[in-house]
Amino acid sequence: MAITRSHWMHALQCAAISLILAGQAAAHEEPALAPNEAAKLARAAVIREYPALMQAITRGGAFGGDFSAAIANKMYSRDDAAAIADSRAKLKVEPQGSRSWLLRLPFVNIALFETDAGLVLIDSGYAPAGPALRDVIKSLSQQPIHTIVFTHYHADHAWGAWALMDMGPGGGKPRIVSSAGFITQMDQDLLSYGLIARNNQQVVVPRNWGDVLRPDLTFHDRISLQVGGEEFVLTQSRGETEDQLWVSVPGRRIVVSADYYQGFMPNAGNGKRRQRYPEEWASALRQMMALKPQRLLSMHGPALLSEEEIQDKLGSHAQALESIAEQTLAGLNAGLRTDQVIDRIKLAPALAGRENLREDYSTAKDIARMVVKQYGGWWDDLPSHWNPAPLSDQGRVIAELAGGPRKLMSKAIALSRTDSALAASLADWAWLAAPADVEVLQGALQVYGARIGRDTTTQEALVYMEHMVRLKLQLGRKTAQ
Repeated sequence: MAITRSHWMHALQCAAISLILAGQAAAHEEPALAPNEAAKLARAAVIREYPALMQAITRGGAFGGDFSAAIANKMYSRDDAAAIADSRAKLKVEPQGSRSWLLRLPFVNIALFETDAGLVLIDSGYAPAGPALRDVIKSLSQQPIHTIVFTHYHADHAWGAWALMDMGPGGGKPRIVSSAGFITQMDQDLLSYGLIARNNQQVVVPRNWGDVLRPDLTFHDRISLQVGGEEFVLTQSRGETEDQLWVSVPGRRIVVSADYYQGFMPNAGNGKRRQRYPEEWASALRQMMALKPQRLLSMHGPALLSEEEIQDKLGSHAQALESIAEQTLAGLNAGLRTDQVIDRIKLAPALAGRENLREDYSTAKDIARMVVKQYGGWWDDLPSHWNPAPLSDQGRVIAELAGGPRKLMSKAIALSRTDSALAASLADWAWLAAPADVEVLQGALQVYGARIGRDTTTQEALVYMEHMVRLKLQLGRKTAQ
């Protein structure tokens, strides 16, 4: 059947709904806050009424690969039929030289190498990819799986291996290798499972080590593995996560870059994640460049297939991260407030105009915020914020000064035509002052609808979406009274 524009738009709508519908639930699917029918209807209404949200969410949300509504919020599930089926249907195999492959799934890639002693797998995708991964590996090689490397602990990288645990030598378990930080990072996720579910938009999340494949071999900094007479060099360097590593296969002149390289602005500023390390991220990219690989296999997006392309694209990302960090530290050292530091961040034109530095998922200013977080505390340099009054009280007084919440919201609506960021700030104060006022709720929806633009990143749009759904639900309750 030919895929029409209407089919495509319907698929995007389903994808966005899937991304946002996630409730908080345990790995055993016992909901802590299950999405109800009202929430589903509210989300569908927001998507229908504000189509610009769709474009923003999907712009960077596929991470350089295919999008899958079925998989989006089921990345930890081993038994979701729709997610498993979509993994099978959308898995693509790309040969990357002799006995080397890049397995491309929605959102994420997996690297596979055949050696004389068995297969080496770099990452294993998300949990519902396990059965598809098992089948495709069997179709590519008769060798057992000798080693599986987890580049880091995230939901789309270390979770499909559960389906491969009888594919090792002699039908046994393959060896699993990670950096030592994998253990500590997973411990933090298990302690904060509800937060992880909410921030990652996941319906199913692990709650204990019984839900996790524990690595057999861990290391600090660097390790060289010998498999079938070939060397696989694993280097741990803090970047997107504390435990992240990248892999060099010198005999094949291939580097597997994990999440250090994607074809847009590095995802180093995500405000819903734990600390990220832009400077060390840049250093890792330069270490990869120094090896002069001929292929670079990224876990997101297409492979880079020449030394020249690798040097150019990794170099530009390293320069961008270094520039943002340098500007941020210079501003902090000069005594500027953190908001002033972030507002002044700007990439040189030669970098800002590059296609592989598009601000699809996060921005240069988001990355600067992460640098501030790394070097400083939680205080933002405003003295009233050290021990602030409750936000609801602040909103009430500010609204009173404006003549009431409705007048404040009217000002926000008028301002949204020329300065949507400032308008959203005013709308927040009005909403905090009168969260049950129908006119205020309707105005806040209008203001945040205007806040979405062509430059809105995926993470920003998801934050606005959740707020707009909350406003819709509040409106529904008020009108039903």
